[in-house]
Amino acid sequence: MDEQISSRYGAKKWLAAILIGLAGQLAWAIENQYINLWVYSQTGDSTYIHWMTVASSIIATLTTFFMGALSDRLGKRKIFISGGYIIWGVTVFMFGLMSYGNMKFLFPAANTLFLVGLMNTIVDSVMTFFGSTANDACFNAYITDTTNTHNRPKVESVLSVLPLFGTALMLGAGMVFGIPGEAGVSAEKIATPWLYFFLSMGVFVTLIGVVSIFLLPKDELEPNKEPYLQNLIYGFRPSVIKKNPLFYIALLAFMFFNIACDSWMPYYLVYFQTGLELDGGAFYLAMALILLISSAVTVVLGFFMDRIGKLRIAIPALLVLAIGSLMLFLLKIYPLVILSATLMMSGYLLGTAVLGAQIRDETPKEGVGLFQGVRMVGAVLIPMTVGSTLSQWSFQTSALNEYGEMAKVPDRNMFLVTMGAALLAILPTIWLIIKDKKRKKAVENIDKEEPKQ
Repeated sequence: MDEQISSRYGAKKWLAAILIGLAGQLAWAIENQYINLWVYSQTGDSTYIHWMTVASSIIATLTTFFMGALSDRLGKRKIFISGGYIIWGVTVFMFGLMSYGNMKFLFPAANTLFLVGLMNTIVDSVMTFFGSTANDACFNAYITDTTNTHNRPKVESVLSVLPLFGTALMLGAGMVFGIPGEAGVSAEKIATPWLYFFLSMGVFVTLIGVVSIFLLPKDELEPNKEPYLQNLIYGFRPSVIKKNPLFYIALLAFMFFNIACDSWMPYYLVYFQTGLELDGGAFYLAMALILLISSAVTVVLGFFMDRIGKLRIAIPALLVLAIGSLMLFLLKIYPLVILSATLMMSGYLLGTAVLGAQIRDETPKEGVGLFQGVRMVGAVLIPMTVGSTLSQWSFQTSALNEYGEMAKVPDRNMFLVTMGAALLAILPTIWLIIKDKKRKKAVENIDKEEPKQ
C-alpha cells in the first residue's frame, strides 16, 4: 500500500514489536542498571561498572556495525532476531554464577575482586554481542523496514516507553526476590537472591526468542550484493554524509543527548541506594513513581507527536532533562528527589522518542542496515564511553568497602555532566530544525512551480 495513505501497522506487527521490544528492553535494563548494582554488591567498587560500560559500548558498536551489514547482505532479519534472543536469555542467567563466593571457591589463589570484575565484564560482552545482533542491528532495522513516516511516531513512542516497562518488570522481579537488598548486606548473603533473579529473567528473554519465530513474518528483503567491506564503511563515506546531512545532524544531537543519559544511567541506582540511602520500600516507591509518571507523560505526548511535530518537542525535552539533573545535584530531600528524577527520566524518554524517530525518518530507505553501524558509533560507542568516563572522573566520594579497600562511590556530581551534555545537544537540534524548515520550504516551492495537469 502507498506509504502516503497507509498509517495502519497491524495487530500481529504490534504484538511482535511490543513483546520483542519489551524482552529486549528488559535485558538491556538488567545489563545497564541491575548488573551494575549486582557487580557493586560483589565488589563495592564503581570502577568495575565503568569497565563493563566501556567494554559493552565497544562490543555493541562492532557487533551492530558488522551484523547490520551482514543482515542486509543476506536479506535476513528473522534468524538474527529470534536466535539472538534465545542465546541472549542464557547469558542473562550466567551473571548469577559470577559471584564473589563462586570466584573465591573456584580460584582461591587469584585476586578475587579483580576476577569478579573481569568475569562479569566478559559475560557482559558476550551478552552484548547477542543482544546487539538481535536488537540493535536487526530489530531496529526491522522496525524501520515495517513502518513509514505516518505510523512511525506512534510505533516509536510505544517503543520509547518499553525501556520503562522493562525496568518496571526488572524492579518488580527484584522486589519478589529481595534485591537489590539493603546497603551493607554482605556479598555472599545477597548472591543467592540475585542468582534466582537472573535465572527467571533469562528464561523470560529466551522464551520471547522462541515465540518470535512464530510472530515475525518471513523475510522479504532483497539481499544487498555490494562488497561486504564497502557496506561496513558505507555510513562513514564523505559522499554519503554530504548526501544525507539531516541524518547526521540528527545523529549529532542524539550523540550529545545520549552522553547526557549515559553519564547517570550506569550509576544512578547505586547512588540512590548508597548516596541517598534509599533501602527497601523507599527505594521501590521512588522507582515506581518515577517510572509511572514519566512513562505516562511520554505515552500521552508520543501519540500526539506527529500532530505537534517531533522537533517542536525536542528542545523542551532536552531542557527538562537538564533541569531535572540540576535539581538532583542540588537536592537530597526524598519528595524533591522523586520530582527531580521524574523530570530527568521524562526528558530522557521524550528525547529518545523524538530524536530516535527523527533518525529513522532521515535514514535512507535503501540499505537501512548499512546505516546502523554509524548510528551505533554516534548513539552508543561515543556516548557510553564519554558519559561513563566523565562521571567516573567526577566522583569525589570514596569509602572503605567490605573487603577493606578504598573504592570510588557514585555521587551527585554525575548529574552536572548530564546537565552539560543535555544543553550541548540543543545546538545541533536547533541546526536540525533550521535545515528541516529549509527542506520543507524548498519542497513547497517546487510543488508551486510544477505546472497543473
